[in-house]
Amino acid sequence: MRPSMRADNLLERAAIRFNLAPLAAAEVLYMPTAARAVMAGVRLGVFKRLVQGSGTADELASALELSPAGTRLLLDSLAAIGHVERDGARYSISRRARPWFDPSSDTYIGTYIEHAFDYWEWWDNMEQVVRSGKGFEIHDMPADDPHWRVYIRGQFELARLSAPEVARALRLPREPSSLLDVAGGHGWFSAQLCQRHQTLKATVLDLPGSAAIGREIIAEAGLSERVRHVEGDLASSDFGGPHDGALCFNIVHHLTPEQNVALLCRLHDSLAPGGTLAVLDLFTPPPQKRPDSAALVGLFFYLTSTAATYGPEDLFGWLEQAGFEPPRKVRIRRIPVQTLYEARRP
Repeated sequence: MRPSMRADNLLERAAIRFNLAPLAAAEVLYMPTAARAVMAGVRLGVFKRLVQGSGTADELASALELSPAGTRLLLDSLAAIGHVERDGARYSISRRARPWFDPSSDTYIGTYIEHAFDYWEWWDNMEQVVRSGKGFEIHDMPADDPHWRVYIRGQFELARLSAPEVARALRLPREPSSLLDVAGGHGWFSAQLCQRHQTLKATVLDLPGSAAIGREIIAEAGLSERVRHVEGDLASSDFGGPHDGALCFNIVHHLTPEQNVALLCRLHDSLAPGGTLAVLDLFTPPPQKRPDSAALVGLFFYLTSTAATYGPEDLFGWLEQAGFEPPRKVRIRRIPVQTLYEARRP
């Protein structure tokens, strides 16, 4: 880095540190631009093309039927973020970005990013949601809506990053035979638990649109005999049982406190004595601590379900009301912003 560039960076940091520059102006300019550049890189096929090899902006524009000027600006933006590298006039995907944007990679998250286009439309109504106190209900779409495929496939891409670690960390009773996965969508957490416990079979209960895509994912893995999807609603469907374990993953942030207590009571009743309940979600820090990224995600949950992120103390109280023993906290390294809690039915 040239000395003048280092000096410029120091001046920028100093201006922000001493509140001499309007940081909010930078936030509303750079953050949406960065997010949309990444989304466009996926939807326009830029990352997919760069995985095949480097190229100039003109070469990529010709191959992808884009404008040369727009392609160059998009590539430079992706290079500024760090997903693309530039060597003279040639661009290539960065080593750090390749695992996430290569469609042949087991860690590809392009479908999840594709689903973020739906977020963009939802955020456009943020002010009205705050005024009215009524958010979207993203799970009310018809079963044949294309939304389900992108939504559940995208969630699967994230789940497969952490599911093996979750399966190793979760303590089920010895030689478990039955697992209930409530609103489990893709069913990949259940699939990993079934592969770890040869005696185990799982039932994934979810809405018809979600269950249809989940069946496809499980069939592709050759696990349909071990993991079955049942169509239903977590508020009213029969949970069956007695089960040795139950998964309640990324659900509580969609529900009110009263709904969470009711759900946990029903899960308690579906478990065999000594059965394990696992709750995985994003939880807010204690009130005396400064809000962190969970607050931003909580606002997103409010937008999409009129619910919110909760603190661990909320979950502990609900579990106690439902009759569970005090939970065990388990950190999952692949998803550091979320926490797994494990509780047993006495």
